[in-house]
Amino acid sequence: MLPVGVSLAQDVEPTAPAEHVSLNMKVGMVDLDVIAEQYRELAARQDELRTWAQTRARFIDQLRNYLFLSEQNFAEVAELLQTPRDKWTDAQVTREEELRKVSEQKEKRFMDLQANTGRTPAEGDEFNSLSDTYEARHADITARATAIEQEYFDKRMQTQASLVSSVREIITKVAEDDKYDLVVDSSMIFYCSDQITDLTALVLESLNSPPEQ
Repeated sequence: MLPVGVSLAQDVEPTAPAEHVSLNMKVGMVDLDVIAEQYRELAARQDELRTWAQTRARFIDQLRNYLFLSEQNFAEVAELLQTPRDKWTDAQVTREEELRKVSEQKEKRFMDLQANTGRTPAEGDEFNSLSDTYEARHADITARATAIEQEYFDKRMQTQASLVSSVREIITKVAEDDKYDLVVDSSMIFYCSDQITDLTALVLESLNSPPEQ
């Protein structure tokens, strides 16, 4: 649902007590749930955002294959993974395979040392070094995932604000063209008579019409 509470009444100081205010107002309503479901631009933007989020989620999942790389090598492969795999050069394909193999070998060594309860001092130092590398890369991935979540939130809020603005503009135009005094969200109405006009279809028609050239 678009979080739009729309009132098109002008902000004026009342000139008489509420019970004396004229009831001969032309009032309309809109169903914002229906608008949210049928507004094609909203659906398109949501699909774009969903695709972006899925792509970034796959990126984070792929990074987990390189948990035992050094900081420099991890940054290198992270940058490489930003490019779609079908656009990699032969050299990039070879380099990714090399880095993956390095990480896999170190992970195997780490697991072997972890299972060995009788580690020598040298093996203990090696195990601790590998453990530190793992923890550092895990922290790197967590930081990247957090940044992506924030970016997703920002994109969603920007998209929502833009579309809410468009919805408000169209509702205002429809109301002004047909000289309505007040337009309200139908979800906020407990009861209305047949004299209250539903403007939802008109608003959707305007929203989904192609822009004038």
